[in-house]
Amino acid sequence: MKIKSLTMTIYSLKFFLLCVTPSLQVKFSVIGPDLPLVIPPGEDAVLSCHLSPQISAENMTIRWFKGKYYNLVHLYQRREDQYQNQMAEYRSRTHLNKDGIILGSVSLIINNVRPSDSGLYTCFYDTESFYEEAVVELKVAALGSKPHIYLEDIQKEGIKIVCESSGWYPEPDAKWKDGNGNNISSSTEEKAVDGSLHFHVKATYVFSGHPSTLTCYIRNHMLSQWKESTLHIRDAFFQRISSCVLSRLLISASFTVLGILLISWTVYLFKEKKKEKRRLSNELDWRRARLFSAAVTLDPDTAHRRLILSEDGRSVRHRDRAQDLPDTPLRFNHTVIVLGRERLSSGRHYWEVEVGDKTGWDLGVCDEAVTRKGKITTSPEKGYWTVWLRDGEYEALTVPSTLLTPRAPPRAVGLFLDHEAGRLSLYNVDDRSLLFTFSGASFPPTLRPFFCPGLNEGGRNAGALRILPVTGRE
Repeated sequence: MKIKSLTMTIYSLKFFLLCVTPSLQVKFSVIGPDLPLVIPPGEDAVLSCHLSPQISAENMTIRWFKGKYYNLVHLYQRREDQYQNQMAEYRSRTHLNKDGIILGSVSLIINNVRPSDSGLYTCFYDTESFYEEAVVELKVAALGSKPHIYLEDIQKEGIKIVCESSGWYPEPDAKWKDGNGNNISSSTEEKAVDGSLHFHVKATYVFSGHPSTLTCYIRNHMLSQWKESTLHIRDAFFQRISSCVLSRLLISASFTVLGILLISWTVYLFKEKKKEKRRLSNELDWRRARLFSAAVTLDPDTAHRRLILSEDGRSVRHRDRAQDLPDTPLRFNHTVIVLGRERLSSGRHYWEVEVGDKTGWDLGVCDEAVTRKGKITTSPEKGYWTVWLRDGEYEALTVPSTLLTPRAPPRAVGLFLDHEAGRLSLYNVDDRSLLFTFSGASFPPTLRPFFCPGLNEGGRNAGALRILPVTGRE
């Protein structure tokens, strides 16, 4: 009996070890893309890698670094994102897409990529007993438009031919070639960079009769790719041109240009009149909306623990350290959001919020019943009707989002809700212009005012969102 008992104990121990330790002994490979990822400046880069075989990485350490191990771009550890040792140039610009993490797949998202982001990134998985990695190359580059060739001017030396193309990064080379593919040295070249770090190229060539074929060739050295356009010219055309013909052409061109200018001026006046009519209509709507002013205050029971509310409940700002507050079902625990106390279930309501010179904010309304936990996606389908400011751009969070171009950056925003009409309008209080209108919405029974002051970004966005009294603000 003792031998039998000992045997059973040994088998039980083996079974326990087999059940407990496999996850610690699993070996895997990390797979990344075979080709470099090419992203234009200013856009978002998605760097992906995954495990083979497919196993969960929820309890692993996932480290993304650039070049050397200590150049930390993003760290996921103990089932949370860790930002303490992140390189300064990536702060507030990275996050992990963990939708596929239970299958070992994660994507590093770098927002608003810069030229300095080019390089080799390592995706490093670590289980404490085993680790593997893969390298992903990111190139910040862009191919421009197909070159456009046109005749610009007639000079004493010949005809000035221009080749233009835009949207290149980094700075490309522009060359003229003849019909045999030989470079033509007698050309000039101009390059300019627009506000989005894209190069505009203008190459000119003065044609005096030869060659009969011209090709404009623009090349991106980083990508080893190019674009070209060809112009075929007949020698007989130039042999017949005399000074008299040129004079007639110039006179004809002058009248044509004059006619175009007159038409353009007429169209411009018509558009300006239409804009002024629309501006006056929007201002009248705004003045009517202010007749329905509502007393809106902030609900501290819904406020994220890193939001600081004023005692009168009319202003909110973000701070880095969380407050010691209970994580109740009503409180947002991931995104820095706070709702208004008022439950808007019918009628018309107007309130104003001072945004000042903040670099990031969200304002609007949301369904009373929205989830308060986890990552929030703001869209009408999810129960949110909001407008935000991010990276200098204003967007209405429709699907897809709508880019807004206000005449001037608003320092105060007015919000007018018509519940029965399914309409939410947001106004720039400073110039009384309309920012955006959500119309035809199927609102839920109860809505709440929505506020997000954004992260303070090291003090760059530390200002508060402040609910203003409507009376007397004109």
